[in-house]
Amino acid sequence: MHPDYRKYRIFVLALAIALPVSALSLPASAAQEPRRQAISYVVDTELSRIYVKVGTSTRLGHEHGVEGKLKSGKITLGGEGELVFDMASFGADSLASRKRVGLERRKVSENEAKKVTAAMRGADVLDVAQYPTATYQISSIQPLDKQAAGEPGTYQLEGRFTLHGVEKELSLKAKLERTDKEGQVRMTGTFTIKQTDYGMTPVSAAAGLAKVADRLEITGELVLRAGSSK
Repeated sequence: MHPDYRKYRIFVLALAIALPVSALSLPASAAQEPRRQAISYVVDTELSRIYVKVGTSTRLGHEHGVEGKLKSGKITLGGEGELVFDMASFGADSLASRKRVGLERRKVSENEAKKVTAAMRGADVLDVAQYPTATYQISSIQPLDKQAAGEPGTYQLEGRFTLHGVEKELSLKAKLERTDKEGQVRMTGTFTIKQTDYGMTPVSAAAGLAKVADRLEITGELVLRAGSSK
């Protein structure tokens, strides 16, 4: 065998061995990753709840706990979503709602709770007769803890919230957790708004000596059931 040909064969053999090794050492960004699918869920409206903590802006005012339901909802982790709030379902100062927002120490009579609920649903505040729903149109739901879409962790939600006929941008962080049921997860998140930003008047009494705070703290506790994947 010619010496130059032998050298050529040795070179080709060495190259064939080196190429797979170099491929394994390529940066992860250079490797082709499988496309991650967005995971879709529907909101279980019977099990999901919205809680609102209403503060007071005067010494004579009282804090309130409010509980309501969603009319419908869909969430696509890694994608978009929509939550539709059933405003006529919102009621004030039940034992459950006051406990959920940390106001269980002060008891509220059933009659007082009915009065607060009527004022809250009335024309000056929610005006549920004219605005029976509120909507959070979510443009983006993205993982924040480097988890794959659909895995437990923190998510950033971006979108627009429409309440009382007024639409504004709304961003919030939500936590996704597994439950003990297959195909079901729980998502919780809290955000704050000002009533006056949405054209609502905070309830007052006693010539303004007792008045609720403008700022509302709203917490969603959503139970999600797996739907189709995008």
